[in-house]
Amino acid sequence: MGIISMISSDGGIRLDVFLAERFKSGTRSYIKKLILSGNAKVNGLTVKKPAYMLKGGSSVTLEEPEIIKSGLKELDRDIEIIYEDDYIAAVNKPAGIATHPGKGNYDNTLANILVGKISNLSGIGGVERPGIVHRLDKDTSGIMLVAKNDFSHNALMHNFKEHQIQKTYLAVCYGLIHQKSGCVEGFIKRSPNSRLRMEMTAETGKYCFTGFETLSHIRGAATLLKVMPRTGRTHQIRVSLLEKGCPIVGDKVYKRKDIADKYKSLNSVKRQMLHAYMLEFVHPKTKENMLLKANVPEDMEWAIDADARLKL
Repeated sequence: MGIISMISSDGGIRLDVFLAERFKSGTRSYIKKLILSGNAKVNGLTVKKPAYMLKGGSSVTLEEPEIIKSGLKELDRDIEIIYEDDYIAAVNKPAGIATHPGKGNYDNTLANILVGKISNLSGIGGVERPGIVHRLDKDTSGIMLVAKNDFSHNALMHNFKEHQIQKTYLAVCYGLIHQKSGCVEGFIKRSPNSRLRMEMTAETGKYCFTGFETLSHIRGAATLLKVMPRTGRTHQIRVSLLEKGCPIVGDKVYKRKDIADKYKSLNSVKRQMLHAYMLEFVHPKTKENMLLKANVPEDMEWAIDADARLKL
């Protein structure tokens, strides 16, 4: 963070283009946001037009805003840091903890853990969401990317939006799925009967595509799946597997009583057996191809036999 000053030697160049060429740690979209926010000056005057044409010899300054301290209460809880450098980090989120503060829960979230474990988190997400660029459901465990500066935050947000980050989950479902691989696709929308539930429809809502591979059968009652969502809709995997007739073991929101009654040996499971296992993406700064994995938590180890482990 700070102020960068430079001189335009040639005229006839847009302000955003000029800054993007010289400010190597920022994307064109990031530069544009800074300009629109009033962080660029030409000859001492604030310019908020990215297309502003510079004249030769113009003095240009760009100020990156200081990160606002969140004020969140730190939560002293162990968390596995899978990867960390100056730009990003990846952590293994435990099940049972929300991603960021919400109504009735301001202190027991991943955000509270992060402010005590990782320094220099990005501030774009707001003071209650430091460094957070995506989310997992409260009872889903697994890998989450964290931005350590605003440049990384913008880049990762863009990559998630454009589906350029490949996500792989592990899910334990009721029943025996004999397909080696397949997919569930359709449209997801909020249920008109419950604000807590989503539902899949044939025509209305947001399009979703969920691919899967069968890894193993468990005790003649369940199937371990590797799940690859190509889109990122709310509750997408949980709703897709319910639609297929094999809801996730332990999922209290998308539970089917007839199936749960059929496989009573699985009803002691305390939370939904869904784990964000792997992310594949391009590092926002180094452009290196990254492949990061999150260890399977103890409460899900029972579902991973030796044969399945060889396929992970």
